[in-house]
Amino acid sequence: MSTQSQAADDLESAARDLDAFIAGCDDDVWKRTVTNDGRTVAGLAFHAAAGSDVALGWICQILSGRPVHENGDMHDAFNNAEAERSAGRSQAEVRAQLERSTGRVAFFLRSLTDEELDRTAMHGIAGRDVSVGRFIANFGRHMRGHLESMRAALP
Repeated sequence: MSTQSQAADDLESAARDLDAFIAGCDDDVWKRTVTNDGRTVAGLAFHAAAGSDVALGWICQILSGRPVHENGDMHDAFNNAEAERSAGRSQAEVRAQLERSTGRVAFFLRSLTDEELDRTAMHGIAGRDVSVGRFIANFGRHMRGHLESMRAALP
């Protein structure tokens, strides 16, 4: 299996797990603050769902040879603002975002050529040059990491 297909399959698997978790949340859990994160389950679930689109933008920058200027402080500020906007999102909204972003990103990942996997550019959050091939493994891992935090918020 190609690196591209593996990354897309892993993202889709993580998204199915996240979708099942969201579907099983009652209102109390959905509004609960995730202890080790500070966001509500709703806000963190939206972040996990929409984060694939953000990372896709970074991949497009790297593909075009442009550095990703966003650094850790900027990323934290964006995430904090997103948390405020997303704290009250409905499960239906988050599940729809998850479906759209996962479909879009998985299609894109499978479309990458082997030559494109080798392209590199500076990624500000990583603080170093990052290849597309190495970066695409982060999609599923990002979603799963946040899913584990949300599961820890369960009673």
